[in-house]
Amino acid sequence: MALQQAQLLLNMSSLEPVNFGVHQNNTEAFAVALCHLAELHAEQGLFGAASELLKHLKERFPPHTQHAKLWMLCDLKIQFERAMNDGKYHLSDSLVTGIAALNKTEGLYRKALVLKAQNQTTEAYKILQRLLLYCEKSKCTEMVIRVMLSIAELYWQSSCYATALPLLLQALALARQFHLQYLASETILHLAFSQLMLGIPEQALNILHMAIEPILAHGAVMDKGRAMLLVAKCQIAISAPESPKRKHQALEVAVQSLDEAREYFGKVDCKERLRDVYYLQARLYNSLGKTAERNKCSMLFRQLNQELPSHGVPLITRL
Repeated sequence: MALQQAQLLLNMSSLEPVNFGVHQNNTEAFAVALCHLAELHAEQGLFGAASELLKHLKERFPPHTQHAKLWMLCDLKIQFERAMNDGKYHLSDSLVTGIAALNKTEGLYRKALVLKAQNQTTEAYKILQRLLLYCEKSKCTEMVIRVMLSIAELYWQSSCYATALPLLLQALALARQFHLQYLASETILHLAFSQLMLGIPEQALNILHMAIEPILAHGAVMDKGRAMLLVAKCQIAISAPESPKRKHQALEVAVQSLDEAREYFGKVDCKERLRDVYYLQARLYNSLGKTAERNKCSMLFRQLNQELPSHGVPLITRL
């Protein structure tokens, strides 16, 4: 739907004269639509296509022109996400300054994300609380929900899973009130993770089915991977009290869910999440007695663990 709306905007007949006898669409709407398309392609791991769109934007709207800030912000946001996926938090942090210069709210939000990823929870919490108050006053509902989800994730890092629930329910009510379906699905993912960590994986898996369809159908590749990783974690937790035969079957299904998550994370080259998947798969293959597969996943996990920084958020406390 987002792609269709962006394409409709691109086909608007709002042409401006740029030379004698030459007209082209140089409107703000055209720039917004192209930026949106670039972000959508980047979310699906199609970085080459996103780069081509940004190249066209740079030619159409040079740095000194009125709407150049739109593609500048878009470019920085895509670079930021790629650096975060790659575990290069120092690079992400350096991009925050440029983002903040173009959009203070987005800059503050991303600064908090970097601090959260580096496990600097106190500093991240202070920024997010300040940002939440500002966004509530300015009625920026989408950012309010995003900030609430990030604060809930900080509670997880402190093992305060029950504390996160009221905040997540508030975020879900806001998303539904303003018909923000995708943010509602993301919030349900967070609620499911909280329930999993509170020891009720059956309930977590039940509500997860409410959110997973729109995410797998329309979501960013990272969100698809996170959803399937959460499904696998729930399947593993549910299998614990089962008989050996049923547990074996459940773990085989969980391995398949992890395979799917790995494919999604691989599309955006998210090494941190791939490390998580390989770790879990190695554990599952060990339980299933599949030595060769276990050794392969262990080796891949070890390679990524040596490459990536060690100050990241532990696997157990994040979605």
